[in-house]
Formats: sequence, C-alpha cells, structure tokens
Amino acid sequence: PRTEIDGIERMSGGFKILTRSERLTFLFFFNLDETLHLVQELSKMAVKSLLNGVEDKNDYYKFDEELQITDKNYVKEYIDAKFQSESYCRRFSLPLWERLDGFVNCNLWFPYTKSDVPGRLYCSPFYLCFISKFDTRCKVIIPMFEIAVVEKVDSSVCPDALHITAKNKITFMFGSVPQRDYLCCKISDFLHNSISMDNTSPTLQPSHFEKRGLQGQFVEIINPRQAVKEHLWQLHFSEYGRGVCMYRTKRLQELISHGIPDKLRAEMWLMLSGAGFDVEKHRSKYAELVERIEDISPVVADEIERDLHRSLPEHPAYQSERGINALRRVLSAYALYNTNVGYCQAMNMITSLFLLYASEEESFWLLVAVVERLLPDYYNKKVVGAIVDQNVFELLLKENLPDLHRHLSKLGVLKMVTMSWFLTLYLSIIPFASAIHIVDCFFYEGTKFLFQVAIQILYCNQTQLMLVQDDGEAMSLLNEFTENISNKDSPFQTILNGVATEVRYLISQSYRNFGHITMAHVENLRNSERLRVVQSIEDQDKKSVLRSVKGITSFKQPEIDFLYRKFQECRRKMSLCSSKVSHLSGLFVIDEEQFTDLFALVSPWGKGCLAGALSSRLFMLLDTNKDGLVEFHEMVFSFDVICNGSLSQRLKLFYLMHLEDRIPAITPATATPMGRITEKRGSDGSSVGSSDTGGLVSQSSTDSEPDPVHMTRVWKTVGLRRYPHVSSPFLNVMESGALPDIKQRHFIQLWKSLYGLYSDEDSSVIEVYSAIGRLGALLTKIGEGREKLPEDGMEELGSEALSDPEIPLDTLSIQDASKLSSLPQDQEWELPFRTVFSAFQTEQTILDFFQTASPIDTSLR
Repeated sequence: PRTEIDGIERMSGGFKILTRSERLTFLFFFNLDETLHLVQELSKMAVKSLLNGVEDKNDYYKFDEELQITDKNYVKEYIDAKFQSESYCRRFSLPLWERLDGFVNCNLWFPYTKSDVPGRLYCSPFYLCFISKFDTRCKVIIPMFEIAVVEKVDSSVCPDALHITAKNKITFMFGSVPQRDYLCCKISDFLHNSISMDNTSPTLQPSHFEKRGLQGQFVEIINPRQAVKEHLWQLHFSEYGRGVCMYRTKRLQELISHGIPDKLRAEMWLMLSGAGFDVEKHRSKYAELVERIEDISPVVADEIERDLHRSLPEHPAYQSERGINALRRVLSAYALYNTNVGYCQAMNMITSLFLLYASEEESFWLLVAVVERLLPDYYNKKVVGAIVDQNVFELLLKENLPDLHRHLSKLGVLKMVTMSWFLTLYLSIIPFASAIHIVDCFFYEGTKFLFQVAIQILYCNQTQLMLVQDDGEAMSLLNEFTENISNKDSPFQTILNGVATEVRYLISQSYRNFGHITMAHVENLRNSERLRVVQSIEDQDKKSVLRSVKGITSFKQPEIDFLYRKFQECRRKMSLCSSKVSHLSGLFVIDEEQFTDLFALVSPWGKGCLAGALSSRLFMLLDTNKDGLVEFHEMVFSFDVICNGSLSQRLKLFYLMHLEDRIPAITPATATPMGRITEKRGSDGSSVGSSDTGGLVSQSSTDSEPDPVHMTRVWKTVGLRRYPHVSSPFLNVMESGALPDIKQRHFIQLWKSLYGLYSDEDSSVIEVYSAIGRLGALLTKIGEGREKLPEDGMEELGSEALSDPEIPLDTLSIQDASKLSSLPQDQEWELPFRTVFSAFQTEQTILDFFQTASPIDTSLR
C-alpha cells in the first residue's frame, strides 16, 4: 500500500523505495530519469487522492480508464500533462482548472531596457503567459479575453515575431517564435471558443452587499505616506502597465515589499492571487450562494457564529453589525461553495482582513484562492496542509539554522508557535497594521514567503533563544518580539511596550538572508512530508479505532489486526473509486461494495451461491442510519457473531437479516441503550414497538434519562456486559429477548438463504438440502395453522412447543400436523422467532453448521 512507503530515493543505476518494514532496490532501467519521475508523480497522486478522495474539487484532470486499456502510453502522457499543467498554474497563480496546451522558447522585447529577454511562452485556453529564463527579470500574464489584436511581424531585427496588443493598449512583441503559424491558429481558436467576459454585463448585487472595502467606511485615513506610495505606484503603472497584463518585474517586488497602498490593495490582491479571473468568470455565483444561506448545515452555522466576534475585534468595522453581517455572508457562502471544507477556524481571520479592502464578492473569491490554491489542505478537519507545512518549515530551518533547530527541537517549541502563524497569515501574532504587509508579499511570492519570514523571526532572536532552557520562556520571547513589529506607514500604529522592529526591515532582511528558498524546493519537501503526515494520521486513527472495539469482541488480537488491515484496504479503495468519503476524513467507514468483499473473505456465510445477497442483507441491517456506510466496530461485532457467536446469537442474526421491511423500524426511537425491543399489537393489528426493561428500570411518561445504577443492572441482565460503551440499535436488538415476527414472504427468502449457505462441493450437501427441506415444510405448516386458529386452538396444537425453545418441535402429534395441513392459505401468516429457533433444533445437520466456530484464519485458508 502507498501509505506503507516512507520515501523514494535515487541511487546509482536505479532507485530505492523505503517502506516501514523493508528497503526495495530497483536497478537497470533504460530511462532512469523518466521512470523515477513517473513513480514519484504516481506516489504524489496517490497521497493526494487519500487526502481529498476521488472527486477532489481541485483536481480537474480525470483519468480515463478506457483509454488506459487501449493506449499503452496513456498513463505516461496523462501524468506528464497533469504535472506540467499543475506546475504552470502554480508558477503563474492561475485557476487550477486551467490546462496547459503547449509552450515554446522565444524572446520578449522588453521596451524598458530596449533588449530581448529570452524565456518561454506558454499557451492555454484562457491565458498566454511568458516567464524569462531568469524569472526575476520579467513575467507576463495575458488573459485571452484581454487580447485585442494578434499580428505576425517579420523583420531582420525581429524574425518570426508575434505582436499582441491588449485592450488596455499594452503591447507585447515575441520574437523568434518556433511554429508561429500553428501558435497563431491556436490563439485564434481559444479566442473564438472562450467567453468574452468583458462584454458580460455585471450581475446586479443586492443593496445590502458591501460594494467596497469596509476600511474606508469606518476609518478616516489621513496619512501623507500613503499619498507618496500611491504616487510611486502610479509612476510604475505608467511605465510598466496596469492590470493583469502588466509587466511583472523586480521593481514590482520591491514596491510590494514596501507595502501596497490601501486604495490599490484589493486590485493588486485580486491580480496577484488569480482571484480576479474568478470574479470575472463567475459574476453571479456569490449572489446565488448568499440566496441559499438557509441551506447551510446548522453545525457549520453555529461554528461560524461563534467566531464572528473574534475576527479583528479591535477594528471598528467588526464592532458593528454591518461588518459582522458581511463576514457572516462570505463565510456561509464559502461553506456552501465547498462542502468538503465547509468552515474551519482561522478562515474568519483572513476573511475579515479581505473585507476591509475588497468588496464582499471579491473577498469571497480571495478566500477561494487562499483555501484552494495558495494554502491547499490547510483548512479542513485535520488541517493536514498546515501540519505538512509545519514539517517543511522545520526542514527549512534545519537547512538554514541547524544549531537553532536542534536547540528548539529539544524544547518542543516549533510546533507550538508556528502552526498558528501560517494558518492566520500572521494576523494572530503580529499587529494588524504590520501583518498586512506580510499578506501583500504572500500574494506575490506564495507560501514560501511565510517560511521565509518565520525563519527570519527566529534568526532575529537566535542569540536569546539559544540561552533559554524551557518552552515557556522561548514562547514568551517570541511573543514579545512579534507583538512589537511596527509599521510607521500605517495610521493604525499601536503603542509598543518593547523594542520595536520595523516590518519593512523584517521583510527586507528575510529576502536578503533567506530569499534563496524557492517554491519548487518547498513543493519537493511537501511531497515527501505529505506521506509522513498521512502515515501519522493513520497511526492515530488505528489506535482510536482499535480502542473502540476493545472488549466488544471475542476475536483474538491477530484476527482484529487482520480485520483492521483489510478494512483499511477497503477504505483506500473506496476513497479512490467513490466520492462518499475521503481516506482521511475521520470517518472510519466502508460502503456496501467494500463490505461485500470483506464478507466473502471473512464470513463462513460468504462461501455459498447466495453470498452477495446475504452480504447485502447484513449491510442493510448494520446501516441503521441509511447513509450507505458501515462503521468498523459494527462490522467487527457482526463478524464476531457469525464466526464465534453462540447458536442463539447466530440464528438471531440470520433471522434479523431477513425481516427486511422490519429493519428500518430498528432505530434509536424503538431500541434504547438500556431496554429491549418487544412487539405488541395495537387495536388495528399493527405492530407497536415498546421498551421492555424487565422491570429493572421504571419508565415515566417523560424522556428523562434512567438511573445510571439501574442502567448497569440492565446491561448485565440483557447480556451486554461486553458492550457498555457502544450504543447501537443493532446491538440492542441482537441482545434482545423479544424480536419481531417474520412474515411469510420473508420466511421464504430465509428458507432460500439456508440453501445458499452451503457450497455444492460439500460432500454432505444432499443430506443438508434434505434437512433444509424438512425444516421449511414444518415451519410452513406451523405458520399456516398459527395464522388461522384462535388462541384457544393454539393450545390444542401445543402452544408451549411453539413458544418455548427448550421443548423440541418433534413432540407435536400426528393429529396436530394433520390439522395444520388442512388450513386455508388465503392470508399471509407470521412466525415468532422462538418458534423458528425451536424448529431449527429438530435438524442436527443444520445445527452443526450454526454451532461450529469459524476463526478468521480457518476461513482464509
């Protein structure tokens, strides 16, 4: 299994795959680089599928199994295309659904230096992108809907050139373009097929939506420094262009590191994150989601409500209902937009920041960009992405500051502090006015900037941290430093109590000391650490799950371990083939298809010709909430009954599996943890469920909880001494002394299932089939007589034999049997369980099958 692999390492002539138990070496490849790349990409894909399930919202590359069969090169081509497209989207901060069509090496005429810049031009359905060979020099992103004119140009100075004019009058000259005619045709096709979003009329937003950022509406900003910064940015726009088509150069990075002016912040965030394209492409999506807010889960709504007033509470915008309502709408809309994530703590912090500078709709798409592209897997139930990046950060710290890493690892400080730094984009530990500069750079640089700043913060305190001797002192030192990071350009400068560190200085030093960290290096470390995190989560889940079945089964530990391994294999298979639940969702469940495989493997009832039907009946019985899933402890209990249970328990289970329309009635409403299910007849003959506690617990007319002392006595009375911590309707009915009657048509199915329990290869199958035939004929006669005779007539037939399992049915007289056979059959009859149980005792061959223990090892052999 992929989760057993610890790593893949290259070696001379081959590579090694390290697992938890062994080391495998593979040698003598015709093309080692290509093979290793395929193995690594397949490994990465497998781990991502475990994290997100088969229908990952962020995976837009669907594997075609039919093509895999017909085209032997399809897998390699699929992996290469997926890898290149993901790298392309990550490099240019594009939407994840964009697919790379191709690229060519060419030159871009750079008008500001009056020289050609060598690089690579990428083409995809919605974008043309260029990046210089030395990517710090120049980067260009041209959406197709922004292109006005495409021209071929030929000259001695610039041969095979392609001249593109954007609608905002910015021009681009690409020279020495290979296959220029083909590229022009591609661009023409994409322009023709793409939606002209600039001609799409904007959707009218409801009047209560915030059309612009809350900052300017609640705070009057008078700051000369802001005016100076705005002037510098306007000069940059006039020289390098404005909007998504602008030339992105080293100068842009310098301006961003000094802080984006408040008036330009929303525009630049949307451009740098790629969220602006989502706003244009899905103009009405946010309004549609807000209209459906009432559909949100009550649990998610409560979680959002609890965190609303914890979002930048010091800011005036969130001291008013106006700001709180806007924040509520954005968070609720995202919970509906991405139901796999819903809502996670820390999302409120970053969303409240976005709303200060952007409109509601823009803030929503900025949140989408952060959660799904910039910080993948951060905001879910297990915060897997944040844990992975925490490990990545420790590796980067070890590479750059090994002595400090060694010292802080001994103190156990790193995981205690930096997790919240990344989740909240430093908003939780750095004053708002300073943290916003870090957010500016984060949108430009990506996740690697978060690591860069964190290492710089530790580096600034390295001398003092090396002297501390406990984690509390180290945390206090770091908290004091981060609280005193200042921003002299902000009108919201807080009063500092210690030595202030200017945020611009912190950022510039982080570039100088640790700017060599690249996103490519971060991605490589993520791929290796992601698997270790998955393994750690699986180990924790295993302990929790095995603890949940401790004491409720008579299986031996090796058998339980075997069941767990097989259950895990089924969960992995389900996560790869179904969208019901991801492998690390926290739900330890399988669906019916996987349950059927386990039933055939483990259960002695799964060897006959009707194994599939029996498995389906047992699954329906266990699936009490009808969600199409069964939990591990429910499966273990049912298999324990089948393999190791007493005669009474096995027959009860077999009987319950054939009640069919009675099974849905076995719910918490009719099966309480302390009572037993009995069935009474109402005045109209209908079945009425009631709780029978044998007189141990008095039931009042209210729904008050019973006395815990009495509950303990009840558990012991009904035989649930092994299951005090499990509350399941199925367990309650299994341990109940009174079960619902079985109808005639359901008994016929039970009769057929008895034949299906045995394999035709069994030497005694003829004798068994004869016994089943006699048993079915006897119970049919009893059923026909029981339905038609009055109660006083039942006494004549031997009612004691029909109700008491201790008295075998063969004591019935010949005269009684003749009375049964002469009854009319125009009405469906029913049989109680005790009668069925007693009848089984007349056939020793059948009893031998239900009484024989079947350990898992035996069934496997």
